[in-house]
Amino acid sequence: MRRHFIIWCGLAASLCLGSEALAEPVIRAYLYNPTADAIVLKYPYNKPPDTLPLKPTLALDGRGFENGEISLAYRIEGGRTVMHRGLLNVKVEDGWFEKEIQLPQCFPKAESVEWEMSVAGPAIVKGHAPLTWSRFRGRVEYRQGPWHSSYIYLIPVGWGSPGELYIPVGDDGTFDALVPARIYSALCANGTGYVYDSAERWAWDYDLTRDREEVFHVGRLELYGIRAFPIHGGPPTLWILFRPSSISRAHKFDANGDGVLNEEEMKSLQRGLRASPTALGPELKAENVKVWLDGQPQRILQFNQIPEAEGDGSWQVQYLVQIPADPRPKRGVRHEVKLEVESQEELHGQNMVEFGEGTAGFYLP
Repeated sequence: MRRHFIIWCGLAASLCLGSEALAEPVIRAYLYNPTADAIVLKYPYNKPPDTLPLKPTLALDGRGFENGEISLAYRIEGGRTVMHRGLLNVKVEDGWFEKEIQLPQCFPKAESVEWEMSVAGPAIVKGHAPLTWSRFRGRVEYRQGPWHSSYIYLIPVGWGSPGELYIPVGDDGTFDALVPARIYSALCANGTGYVYDSAERWAWDYDLTRDREEVFHVGRLELYGIRAFPIHGGPPTLWILFRPSSISRAHKFDANGDGVLNEEEMKSLQRGLRASPTALGPELKAENVKVWLDGQPQRILQFNQIPEAEGDGSWQVQYLVQIPADPRPKRGVRHEVKLEVESQEELHGQNMVEFGEGTAGFYLP
């Protein structure tokens, strides 16, 4: 009896491994219906306004396909009605593909994308991709300096990847949009005062699988590339890595004082970055930084400055923060850390206090 049990377990394990290796093709679909036709950007300095057109888009992410060129037919459906159909040629590499389609109009009542593709012989592979959205609303506020034309930029995977989208921000600072429900690699709340008198406000691994309401505070300090991670096998603490950039330090390279770095001044900045990692990044101590984990304030156990090599001979500065992570993050749950940073800077003989905030999500499998 025991021998038969062992044989059955081995057979079941081999079947499970085989089913993973022969995963069925699947496509995920992300439909964005913008709330405006364009974003008009008016600058606080001598530059003509820019108009950023907004178009409805459909992004498709396919996994489990055989490598090569395939022909893919798709239909956007809602209420048992075909709203739009199309035919694509996509190139599959390493078993997957991404594709973005610009649509002729918005489809607010769409519910799913039905797809099918031809494979070797007469066989046809079909599938169903439900469409889901999250309501994303809130405000963009400027903690330092006046209001500027602003927008929110969502990057799903990486820069230039299908599914990037822009969310309009009203003149009153508010925004309200339905966005494809997913984890976004990065979010940037930005405006036309960027580098002139304000920085970008970043969020990393941003959870929009659910409805969210958020207030983004923009200051003169940018917190870029925030990452939060535990150490496998180490103590129950959390490490946070971030790169700050200071508007005041950037303006030390503004030779003509117009608030905008021209080509020659940018070259001067690059020379400064080759000379010192803190040419653009401020000198910080632990008392300059506040940390929250899932809304709970945290103590800083360690605070370290780390030069970051850019690969071209220039440097920037990273900071590595260790917190006790109390309460301890749970497995299978998405968590988020928030940073607020203030730096003391000197510019043209004046003392400047620069503020920046940012967040990063993380997940323990």
